Amino acid sequence: MIDKELQKELESLRSEVAALSKARAAEQRAEKKVAEPAPNTPDASQPTAAAITQAAAIDIDDPDAVQTQIDKLLEQLETEIRDLPTITTLAVFSLGVLFGRLLR
Repeated sequence: MIDKELQKELESLRSEVAALSKARAAEQRAEKKVAEPAPNTPDASQPTAAAITQAAAIDIDDPDAVQTQIDKLLEQLETEIRDLPTITTLAVFSLGVLFGRLLR
């Protein structure tokens, strides 16, 4: 009887593993769909022609306009940093520190 109970337990565990594997695969497919940008939409990290024209037309003597432009730049940098993987960001930052130190 112990063998039958073990067989039943083993079959139930196998079915649970199969269900969890299917759920994980479905989650990974959903994440890939979310991570891939739509082919017709422009990349958010790339500045548009209007943004470039607006940045070129800013009056440097107006502190409010300069502050607004800096805020927009910082927001864009923040979104780009959030989109990058942590390891890559740290590696690039470390290389920048090393090169800066060597050039000093």
